[in-house]
Amino acid sequence: MKLDDFEQLVTTHPVLASHAEFLRGMLKPCVRIQVTDQLPRDAQSRFGGIPLLPPGFAWPQHEVGVYRFLAQIDFSEIANRPESLPEAGLLVLFYAEYAPDSDGEEEIFWGDEGYVKAAFFEDPAMLVATPPPRGKAVPGRRILLTGEWDLPRHSDLRKDWPLDSEVLDGLLEDPGAMYGKPSSDALLPTDYLLGYPSYYSLGYDPTPGPQWVSLLTLHSHDAFEWCWHDGDKLMVFIEQDRLAARDFGALQCDAG
Repeated sequence: MKLDDFEQLVTTHPVLASHAEFLRGMLKPCVRIQVTDQLPRDAQSRFGGIPLLPPGFAWPQHEVGVYRFLAQIDFSEIANRPESLPEAGLLVLFYAEYAPDSDGEEEIFWGDEGYVKAAFFEDPAMLVATPPPRGKAVPGRRILLTGEWDLPRHSDLRKDWPLDSEVLDGLLEDPGAMYGKPSSDALLPTDYLLGYPSYYSLGYDPTPGPQWVSLLTLHSHDAFEWCWHDGDKLMVFIEQDRLAARDFGALQCDAG
């Protein structure tokens, strides 16, 4: 959410106003991802399509299926970029596609090690468009990236709060409801970098541990053939030290 929207919310709401300082302390930087109808060009950030990779790059492989291109993030495009993210460079992410075993059971699970893999390139000028070695790429769409602020959306992430956090629930999804004017714009994004994890069906905090932070949260999108946990969200996590070192080689995931 934009900081101005947050301040309006917490200073005018009859319950939140007395806890405004506490809520300010709970804010985390995030990057809203907006999917456009534009076709991506060159190193532009995108969902789907064909990624830019070094010549001769070895596309990730696993034993019972293929890795598919997930997203390409050009950090230099982020407006109001959070300090924890690189100033520039290209992050390319892949995910393991389900493949049935001989009994018809799915062998690849989003909780498995290596379900999402990433490669970070400091100089996108050295990269070339690289189609997948197997299968067909889904149509790509340019994404726009804007730095904002996030609050936890689930009771599992609001333990020991000094207020009844349920008053936030509808407001974060539809801030206009507070004034009797329902809005189509939720304060918090569905697809985003950093921030808090968000989900639909889980009943626990999916963060792997105290040294881990959210890297990417994505809703299911039919346009890109993404269906995480029956249409829910995919959450990708990274250790704080690795993020600071620009090491994206060991990610963990959950979905729900």
